[in-house]
Order: sequence, then structure tokens, then C-alpha cells
Amino acid sequence: MNRGEALYRLQQLDSERDAKQDRLTEIESALKDDSALREARYAAEKAEKRALKWQTKQRDLELEIESLADKTSRSEKRLYSGKVKNPKELSDLQAEVASLKGRRQRLEDTLLEAMLEREDAEKTRDETQTHLEEVESIWSARQADLKAERETLHQRIEDIEEKRQAILPRLNARVLATYERLRQTKGGQAVARIEDDVCTGCRVTISPSAEWKLRQGEFVHCDTCGRILVSV
Repeated sequence: MNRGEALYRLQQLDSERDAKQDRLTEIESALKDDSALREARYAAEKAEKRALKWQTKQRDLELEIESLADKTSRSEKRLYSGKVKNPKELSDLQAEVASLKGRRQRLEDTLLEAMLEREDAEKTRDETQTHLEEVESIWSARQADLKAERETLHQRIEDIEEKRQAILPRLNARVLATYERLRQTKGGQAVARIEDDVCTGCRVTISPSAEWKLRQGEFVHCDTCGRILVSV
């Protein structure tokens, strides 16, 4: 492996490593992102609270109606027992019975509304719970997939590093320093192949002098983009 081949292979390895590192960053971000799960949990908790609210409301109304029914029954028995003789007392008792019945009717109307609200709330609760279970299942599977991919990427990066270390001794310190500097300034691509007399880094035709120097084994940069030219 000559210097050009070594540089090109190093560039390939580093480009692959960069891509793998970028993907690792994406994976770490995705592993931490539980926004969909938290949103589904919040919706389920909110729906559960709403269902409980209307269940309690319905139960309280039923108890109050039951209490009013008992009180009305007692008042009617007293009214029709014949024991009350005083006209004023009879009138008051009749008014009380009428008031109790009116209040009961209003409560029964409210109870019907509460029952409808409870039915709707329980339906929403069941739907959000089903959705939460689906999201949890998808999220867990996704987490497992991402962790497996992360492990594969780490193994590949270790392999790349071993291969890099095998190449580095073939390149002197000056060449490596130039290579690393260009990697920083050229978007990670320090080395460009020549294909049909064209620099693959910038797609500009190289000069005849650059092509001649390259054939002589000299260290050549593209006149246009400044990348290291190789012919492999």
C-alpha cells in the first residue's frame, strides 16, 4: 500500500467513523426522547381523573336523590296520616313535599347529565389507556432496537480504529498533520480521488502539472479545493 492508497483508505475509514458517530449521537438523543410516551401517559392520567370525577359526581347525586326520596316519603306519610289538623301546618307540609319533589326532579335531570358525562369519560379513559399501551409497546421495542444498533456501531467503530492504527505508521507526521487540518476545514473530506482527470472533491479538472507531479509520487493538492489528490 503506497502513500496515496494509505491516505485514501484512511479517508474512507474516517468518513465511515464520522457517519457512525453521527448516528450514535442520533441514537443517544432518541433513547432519551420519551416525549410521546409522556404525552400518552399524561392523556391517560387526565382521562382517568375525569372518569373518576364523574363517577364520584354520579354516586353523590344518587345518594342525595335517595336521601330526598326518603325525606319526601316521610313527609307525605305525615301529610296524609290525618294526624296534622292545623291548616298552617298542613300548608307548610304540602309546600315542603312540593319543594322536595321539585328538588328531586332537578337532581334527577342533573344525574342524567352526569351519567352521560361519565359514559363519555369512561370511553375516553379506555381509549387513552389502549393508546398508552400501544405507545409503551412501540417505545419499548424501539428502545431495544436502538440499543442493539448502538452496540453494533460501537463494535464497528472499534474495528475502524484498529484499522486506522494499522495505516497510520505508513504516513509521516507532516502528511498526517496536513490531512487532519484539511479534515477540519473541508467538511471531513481531506482526500479526493482523481477520476477522468477530475478532482472528485470539487469536480474541477486538475492541471496537467498536478497530474504529472502525482505520477511522480509527489504530494499534490487540488489547485481549486486544496484537498490532497490521490490516484487509486
